[in-house]
Parts: sequence; C-alpha cells; structure tokens
Amino acid sequence: MTIITSPKSELITFDSLFIELSKKTCNFRCKHCYIDFKNEKNIKNFIHIDKIKNALQDLKEEKIKYIHLTGAEPMLHPDFNSILRYCLKHYSTVIHTSGYSINDKKARFFKKVESENNKKNEIIIKLSIEHYDERTNDEIRGRGSYRKCLHSIQSLLKYGFNPLITVVNHFNEDENILKEKLKKVFESIDFVTEDININIIPLIKKDINLDIEKTTENCYKNLDCSYGRILTNNGIYNCPINTDDYRGRAGTDFKDYTKHAMLDSPYCSYCMSKNKRFFSIDVS
Repeated sequence: MTIITSPKSELITFDSLFIELSKKTCNFRCKHCYIDFKNEKNIKNFIHIDKIKNALQDLKEEKIKYIHLTGAEPMLHPDFNSILRYCLKHYSTVIHTSGYSINDKKARFFKKVESENNKKNEIIIKLSIEHYDERTNDEIRGRGSYRKCLHSIQSLLKYGFNPLITVVNHFNEDENILKEKLKKVFESIDFVTEDININIIPLIKKDINLDIEKTTENCYKNLDCSYGRILTNNGIYNCPINTDDYRGRAGTDFKDYTKHAMLDSPYCSYCMSKNKRFFSIDVS
C-alpha cells in the first residue's frame, strides 16, 4: 500500500535570506500579482530595521551568500537606504524592484554605498518587465512602466551595474524566442545581455494546483525553500510568494524555525513543476 503525502523540501544550505521590507506598498498594481492590495497606506506595512538586525545576529552561523530585499516594492520603505547599508556590510544584497524609483541619482547612490564597502559585497538589482512589446507590458503593469524600466536600466549601466531581469511568461511563449526578443529590446539601449541576465518564470495563478504527483519519494532539492527563508513582520516563511499563507509559515523568528517545508500551497506546484529556483540566485 502506498501512503500519499504532501511533497516536501529540506533546507539544504541557507544561502539566501529574503526580507520583506514592505507588504502592501507598491507603485504598481500588476494584473498577475499574488498580493491582495488594499487602497490604504499603513506604517505596519514596513518592517523595522531592528528586526532585521536581530535576524542577522541569529543567522550569523549560516553560510548566507545573498540578502534579498523584497516587497511589494522594497525601495518605498522609509528607511530603505539605511537598511541597504546595514545589509551590505554583512552580505551581498539583491534588490527586487520594479525600477520605478531608480534614476541616475539613485544609481549613483548605489555605487557610492557599494564603494564604501570596499567592494567586499556587491549590490545586485533585479528588475521586472513583462513583455518585449511596450503596449502589452503596460497593459499588465501600468502605463509608462515599460519605458520607466528601460530608463532604470540605462541609469544602472551608467554606473557599472549589470541588472538581472525577471519576466513573467504571461502568454506561455517559447522561452528561447521570448529571450531573443527581449535581448533585442535591451540591445537598443546598449544593454548587452546573456542568458543569466534574463529569468523567465511562469504565470502563477491564484488558487490553482498543477497536477503534480504526490508520493513519499517526492522530496524536492532545487527550490527557493531548499536554500533560504523570508523574514516578514509576521514571522518567518518558507518562500516570498507564500507570506500570506499559513501553510508556508516556518516560525516566529530565526531562533527556532523549521528546516523543512511541506509543499501544500497552490503556488508550490509551479516551482515543483520546474524544480528550479525562481527568486534566489543559484550560487552553484
């Protein structure tokens, strides 16, 4: 008799610490976003820097490679600059952003902060764009978002940054064709990309489970939850996309948290179907 159980992942190496700086505050209202936004601003949306300091103290024995600053939109945190400086003193820091707040002045600030660190750790910018066609992109993300993203890339290039681009494959296009068309767009602004620059992820629909076989042998070893956890105002979760789901909760703080994740959420099935890391950087 086969006992059917939920698949799981084990925390193999803690190389990626995600920090949710802002839960509900963002410049855009992208059609595919997993966050349920309310038309209000609440200071409780923002995590306090002391909570970040405590987390890094608790994790000092882990082999962290990258801190990932996420949101909603992390750069809208009122203490973003201070948090970035603090994180960068400890580890290389990845900023997951729409690019809305990035201009020449901000890119120059990034370079200044990085140089203060004597290049021990680096700042990595992960920008989001939805499509190579401007009109299609703006229908998904909002008017002007396409040109704002390209302008952000130009500002970053001016100061020597090599941004990473995340693209949601809304129309299930061939990934190779999608990449080539995006590369041509980036070439038009003198941004020469390699495959590593462009990360294409599937369109993740709410409350839909993919048909993934669940057996006792399903222990996944190449997911984001296999290599990190996310710190939020409400505790520790296994994955950035599951911070509102009790099934993704891993604990209250990093003094005591679970080292395995039961992959019960509908969102988990998307990662399982690809068996790859969508949000973190594969340091191997």
